Amino acid sequence: MSKYKLHRVLKKYQLLRNKQFVNFADAKKILIFIQGESLQELNKTSFNIKEKITDKEIVILGFIKKLSKKENLDTIQFEKLITKKDLNFWNNPKKKDIEWCFSQNSDILINLDLTSSNVLNILTATSSSKIKCGCKSKYYNIFDLIINITSEKEKDILLEQILFYLNTIQVKN
Repeated sequence: MSKYKLHRVLKKYQLLRNKQFVNFADAKKILIFIQGESLQELNKTSFNIKEKITDKEIVILGFIKKLSKKENLDTIQFEKLITKKDLNFWNNPKKKDIEWCFSQNSDILINLDLTSSNVLNILTATSSSKIKCGCKSKYYNIFDLIINITSEKEKDILLEQILFYLNTIQVKN
């Protein structure tokens, strides 16, 4: 069901999006998706991202399948957290989260998920970002800039490569 839902979402939201390349220097707002096994891992990734990108407005959405009862939600160091509780019957994001992603109006979306999570793929597809960057997806081409990463442990390398290419490619408006 998730692949079918992703296909439907792609058809609907791709038509609503103003797809265009944005020079990294001109970008004002960057939406970043991260996934992890623990809240501590998401906070660490969020901290590393905010250290690397200091001159832009950064909005980070974290996805974690199972939140441990020991983890304190007051320690979140990013803007939005989605857990398995926030998914519908088919394990897809609920409409409120899809609408949140679409309403962000970011210049750039960076999806740092290396597992091709359907949840983050659907949220990526529904984003209104002008350019979407991420790792090659198994099922759909939802990105405008694709970096081929082979290991799930290369999240930092993926971010560095995306930032390198976004800074290198220059578009004259």
